[in-house]
Amino acid sequence: MKFLFSIFFLTPFWCASLTQIMGKTVGSEGEWIHIYEIDEFATRNETALQKFKITSDNQFYFEINNKVIKKYVIRLSNVYTELFLQPNSAYNIVIPQETIDVIPYFSGKETELLFLDLDSIDINYKILGFEAWMDDEMASLYLLKDADPSKFIDGVLKFKMAILKEYKNDSSIYFKNHIKYVLGKTIDNINYFGGPNASEKFSFYIKNQDVLYDLPSYMDYFRDYYNGIRQKLSPSSKRVINLALFEADGRMLIKGLLIDSIVPSQKIAEIVALQIIEEEYPKGNISQNNLIGITRYLQRNSKHEKNTLIAKNLARKFYTIVSGDPLPTIQINEDTYLGTPSQYQYLHFFDPSNPQSLAQSKAMKLLHEKYGETISFVSIYLNGESGAFQERIINSMKWPCYGLDYYHPIWKSLNVNTFPYYILVNENLIIESIPALGPIPNGTYETIAKRFFDIQKTKKGN
Repeated sequence: MKFLFSIFFLTPFWCASLTQIMGKTVGSEGEWIHIYEIDEFATRNETALQKFKITSDNQFYFEINNKVIKKYVIRLSNVYTELFLQPNSAYNIVIPQETIDVIPYFSGKETELLFLDLDSIDINYKILGFEAWMDDEMASLYLLKDADPSKFIDGVLKFKMAILKEYKNDSSIYFKNHIKYVLGKTIDNINYFGGPNASEKFSFYIKNQDVLYDLPSYMDYFRDYYNGIRQKLSPSSKRVINLALFEADGRMLIKGLLIDSIVPSQKIAEIVALQIIEEEYPKGNISQNNLIGITRYLQRNSKHEKNTLIAKNLARKFYTIVSGDPLPTIQINEDTYLGTPSQYQYLHFFDPSNPQSLAQSKAMKLLHEKYGETISFVSIYLNGESGAFQERIINSMKWPCYGLDYYHPIWKSLNVNTFPYYILVNENLIIESIPALGPIPNGTYETIAKRFFDIQKTKKGN
């Protein structure tokens, strides 16, 4: 016996509504907390919506105008948490205290979110309950897969039947689709006797299904299904696609994908094309300019709004500043822009709450004392909670020093994703080194001092 999980789906009707988030943190008074909307789940690009300065009693509040269920990200310092927001709802949440030592900046460390008094009809309650149930069942079932395959198959079928019975009358289409694609990626991706074959899975999960851009589990399944697609296509499709990639021809790329039945529509072909480009970009086998060109072609010419957005976000993701590029025009505050014409500039980025960042401050002072007349120093730090020691370090800097919030565009514009971080800009506002060497020796005993010495020597020679 085999069957794919399916529940009768109703046509949704949504109206605009306000959703409230009332939250509490631990030890974060005075810090800024931010909420972002995830634009789409192919690139997972986040758009900043609101920020709130946490009160003296560690509370915060957001009010979001959302028309449909979507997933959002809340970021505090260098941790983040995700939640679904259901229209016309109110959430009472707690973000527990987390250590943020030695973890990636601007992606952050995910922390557990605590819901208080969560309604049983809320999408978060349903998803958390279903996934906890599935984890428990699969932990037991998977042990039987090789040890006793017949019991495993019987257990899988009984579990699917139990899910069907439990949620058949649930009114949330979003939740039912979430179940469908979670099961598709977990249970139905396990090869077992009686399980659905490739053709059945394609028809059920891809071909006969609308593209669910705002459902994370759908896009996870979609991206997994089309992962490495270039190697799975028919020879005739491959020939056209390879030619399109090497000639930077977006129209030909879509045409080549549609030759193969595994790509059933123009809308899906465009998403698959963008996934191919994303996979090929870091490999270096195809000109990155070609790949960017195709991405921009799809951004300009797609008739599907969400595909246009994916292409736009992907193009932005590709753009990486390298040595030799001009320094972008970045406003620090109302009166100050980054960049000092006619003088070399050493940009220093740090986090006052990170011990590694502060450990280099003494070496920075020595560099400034020796080369400050030749090199313009600028330090930029991440605003957040800081104690007396951190403030003393900041106040001791004898050169311009600015505190910027987590959401400021400078971090993404200059690819700052760790601290401390350094960039050297020449007198023509061209980036000479990104990242540049720091003031203390690295693994090969190099520092920026030798370059400063050469710049100073050249200046004096002139």
